[in-house]
Amino acid sequence: MIYLDNAATTFPKPDEVYAELEQANRNAFNTGRGSYKCAREASAIKEKVRQEILDLNRMNNGNVIYTSSATEALNDIIFGIDIVEGDYIYVSPFEHNSIIRPLEQLKKTKKINVEILSFDKDSWMPDFSKINDQFVMHKPAAIFLSQVSNVTGYIIPYEKIFEMAKKFDAINVLDASQGFGIIPIKNHIAINYVVFAGHKSLYASFGIAGFIKLKDDLLNTNIFGGTGSDTMNPNMPDNIPDKYEAGSPNIVGIRGLAASIRWLKSQNIYEHEIELTQYLIDNLKKVKKVKLFLPPGEKNIFGIVSIAIEGYSSDEVGMILDDEFDICVRTGYHCAPLVHDFIDSLVYNGTVRISISFFTTKKEIDLLIEALNSL
Repeated sequence: MIYLDNAATTFPKPDEVYAELEQANRNAFNTGRGSYKCAREASAIKEKVRQEILDLNRMNNGNVIYTSSATEALNDIIFGIDIVEGDYIYVSPFEHNSIIRPLEQLKKTKKINVEILSFDKDSWMPDFSKINDQFVMHKPAAIFLSQVSNVTGYIIPYEKIFEMAKKFDAINVLDASQGFGIIPIKNHIAINYVVFAGHKSLYASFGIAGFIKLKDDLLNTNIFGGTGSDTMNPNMPDNIPDKYEAGSPNIVGIRGLAASIRWLKSQNIYEHEIELTQYLIDNLKKVKKVKLFLPPGEKNIFGIVSIAIEGYSSDEVGMILDDEFDICVRTGYHCAPLVHDFIDSLVYNGTVRISISFFTTKKEIDLLIEALNSL
């Protein structure tokens, strides 16, 4: 099998991660629920990994909140921030349904407005003049931007947009699910929340994710229950992270994440994946029937390339690659409803998404190109 769906989840994981998950599953103890040695050690690991998550991005401060997925983290933020009826929230054309759908639900309950930021369809760049006009006309209460598009691999230039939004006291949220731990997060001072997913660019397991709270703005609690602290208080504790972490934490996933972070620090992943991405693009351009969805100059693309094959729907291409060549790619709309109008891929029923990882080889890319040439 040739696995090229790493934007969904990286596979394989490093051997160190598998080994740690095996040990953790056999020797996992709850955290914050006991004063005995094993429980104290589990709690210490949980707290140590919080700091390691901050260190990955050279963040001197911030509160790391664990969740089961980036989707849960985004729901915690979207339904926790201080939003009132009539507020305007802005998104880019590249956002995932883990942002779009909660915001749609918020529109029903609080009657807010969700607007798409102006991006130029030719250059893929934000139209800063028009965005400023949008903000002046309707003050932004919150901005949600992806660090990397899960459909196109485009590294979104979020820094200036966040700076512009801060002039209006907006809450800025960065969904870093596709690049966290590999692509540095810039301009921390303008960001309120950063979301991460363990099973993607962090090369950890499913079930461990979270967000980093970088500012002191209000975040209401959405999930209530036991924390192992302040037990006699019927309300959730006020201290962070307990205020947002009800229930038993996924210590198995946290231990796997600890192993993956150690591995990440020992590798030069960014440069390697950039090289592989360019190799993939260069070879796809040689396939006659391929249409590539790329910005001009093919710049700022990381790990993900979307294509279409003339004469085929995206689903047909995926089925052929799977059935005849044992190549795994993702097809369709990729849970990102806005981007396909932006890149004009609706006529193909979405795109064929090819996403690589540190473990992808040039030989595997060559075999993909051979398969596409046979269509």
